[in-house]
Order: sequence, then structure tokens, then C-alpha cells
Amino acid sequence: MIAFLYKLVKKRDLVFAEGVGTREIFLFMLTRGALPFLRGLLAYPFLAKMQGSLFLGRGVELLYKHKLTIGSGCYIGDYSYINCLSKGGVKLGNGVTLREWAWLQLSSGLNNVGEYIEIGDNTYIGPRSILGAGGPLKIGANCQIGAGVNFIAENHVYMGEGAIAEKGVTKLGIEVGEDCWIGNNVIIFDGVRIGRSCVIGAGSVVTKDVPDFQVAVGSPARVIKSRIDTA
Repeated sequence: MIAFLYKLVKKRDLVFAEGVGTREIFLFMLTRGALPFLRGLLAYPFLAKMQGSLFLGRGVELLYKHKLTIGSGCYIGDYSYINCLSKGGVKLGNGVTLREWAWLQLSSGLNNVGEYIEIGDNTYIGPRSILGAGGPLKIGANCQIGAGVNFIAENHVYMGEGAIAEKGVTKLGIEVGEDCWIGNNVIIFDGVRIGRSCVIGAGSVVTKDVPDFQVAVGSPARVIKSRIDTA
């Protein structure tokens, strides 16, 4: 029954690992299923649109809910901060997961409103990740994004005399293609496009575009090989 309900909501099979017993299954479904589901129901009337179930962890802050569009089976982990104030809002596709302590913010105030964030179906984003999107931030479907990844979709103007705080920012945006694997603690800067099916090594600092099907590592990140190289 549990596996059936999981597939109904998440659109994929639930496979239990060896050693997982009835008690573990019950606690998992209570803490990651029933209680978050009830919290999601309470948020439902205030959202821009929700196409299915939303699972909210403990202590989640959802600001400007009317700017948030949710697909089916989305999960937002405990103590996440989601501030949706922006021009185009926040759109989470079906089966998107934002793990614990996620920080998502598009605008710091009413005087400088950010663009939008769009995350494709079945993309997983690990705990303590930061999605800062003054410029547009678009992440494709079926991506696996590790813990502590930092998206910085804006950059301060700093050249010339005068206070940096008064010079404003540029907002080129960030785009990540579908089926990418981005390791823990990666930093991705404004203006970067990562192509589809790329791998970015843990701890990398991405300052330039990465073409499709490439593996990039380092600070600054550089391409070291192609995923489809048969040589």
C-alpha cells in the first residue's frame, strides 16, 4: 500500500533497501509523508497554482505564496526559506525536491524585484542550497544537485569611483540544462549556461558556460572530458 501511494504521488517506484523494516517505513511515511502533506494542504489556498500534492517540512517559511506555482508531488524540506517576491514568480515542476534548509530568494526589497525561478520535473536539490535569483534562474528536468550548491544569478557593479552599494547590479541569469549532476558545494555565477547532461565536480566554481555532455571541475571550473567520448 505504501509503495502504491508513493508511486501515485511521485510517479516513480519506491524500492525498500535491505534491512528496512516496518518501523522505519512507518516513521518515514509519517515524517516525510503524512505530516508534510497536511502542511501542504494548509498552504494550498494561498498559492498561485498547485496541480497536485505539496509536502512541506517543519518550520518552512513561504513568503508571497501567490507567486508560487507547484506541480504534483513536490517536497520542501524542514526550515527552508522560500521568498517568491519577483516579476515572474517561482515555478516548481512535478516531483521537485528542495531538501532541508534551502534558501530561495529573488528580491531583497520592493525597490529591486528579481525575475523568476523555474525548476523542471523530478529535479532534486540537496540541503542548505542557495538559489539567489535577481536575474532569471532556470534549472532543467531530472537534475541531481548536491548539498550546499550556490546559484548567484546577479552580480554587483563595482568599477569606478563611488560606493559599490550604490552602483546597482547586473542580472544576466543562470540556466542549467536537463539531466545534469552538480556536486556538493558548487558555486555557479551570473551569466553562466550549463548544457544538458553535464557533470560539475564537487567544490567547483563555474564562471563560464559548459557545453552539453561535458564534465567540468575546479576553481574556476574547466572542462576535462566529454561524457560521450568513446575513445
